Amino acid sequence: MALTGIIEKTGTGFSGYFKEVDGVASVGDSLAEMKENLLEAIQLKLGTEDVGEIDYVIDLEQFFEYYKVINKSAFADYIGMNRSLFRQYASGLTKLSDKKLQDITTGLQRLAKDFGDVVLVK
Repeated sequence: MALTGIIEKTGTGFSGYFKEVDGVASVGDSLAEMKENLLEAIQLKLGTEDVGEIDYVIDLEQFFEYYKVINKSAFADYIGMNRSLFRQYASGLTKLSDKKLQDITTGLQRLAKDFGDVVLVK
């Protein structure tokens, strides 16, 4: 059974819960801490360490609020999207189509892969 972990940015960190399982939620000061705590909570609920695949989801606005280090205009260029329109999407000012959301998600995954392939030298 694949689980969907819903992530929400809070004033002090993050909270999360599972879409498919009632009564399992957690918080954390960082995204990594919240995911670790949420995993522990579902393991306790299910009585096993093997909980299967977890897909974590967060909305676009909250994602870019947390990852301020990602320049929205430069990222829009990276994925071939209009800068102004992308900033409107990332700020929640303009509604995203499913296609645009998939394009942005694919772009983020490509960027993560690009970073994962890099080795810095001096």
